[in-house]
Amino acid sequence: MPAPLADYPTYHPMVVHVPIMLLILAGLLQLIALVKPSRPVHGLTLLLAAGGTVGAYVASTLVHPHTSGISQAAQLVLEAHELYADYSLWLGGFGTLFKAITLWQPLKWLETVTAAALVCAGIAVGLAGHQGGVLTYQYGIGPRGAYLEQHGEGHADGREHAHPKATQ
Repeated sequence: MPAPLADYPTYHPMVVHVPIMLLILAGLLQLIALVKPSRPVHGLTLLLAAGGTVGAYVASTLVHPHTSGISQAAQLVLEAHELYADYSLWLGGFGTLFKAITLWQPLKWLETVTAAALVCAGIAVGLAGHQGGVLTYQYGIGPRGAYLEQHGEGHADGREHAHPKATQ
């Protein structure tokens, strides 16, 4: 029987799979749209890119857990994880904007720029996911709340936060 949602120390692992899946698919579909343009493919690409970008925003802000007591090595991996997550968010956002523009005004050069942005967003989210996996499986951060501050999810109030420097 699955645990109630309130038993999870953070919802971040559940949410991050949305941008991983959607941004990678958006990049692949945009490449297909370059070779074989189709109105339905263009529309689906926009939906996937927008959904992936929203998912990246939610994962990196609203359900982003704070850590404490992690090693210097884990801190470096966390910083890389967050950097790639930021790239995912920005590239996904630009790719979504460009795709919306090309639906309104088809421009071949902008379709190419859109493909570059969405493919790079897919690569960035994959790299962020890899670093997240390293944090979880190599450094043990997250499972059962290990090394996570338990004062609530993310910074939904919009305030920025800083991770404390490693203690080990």
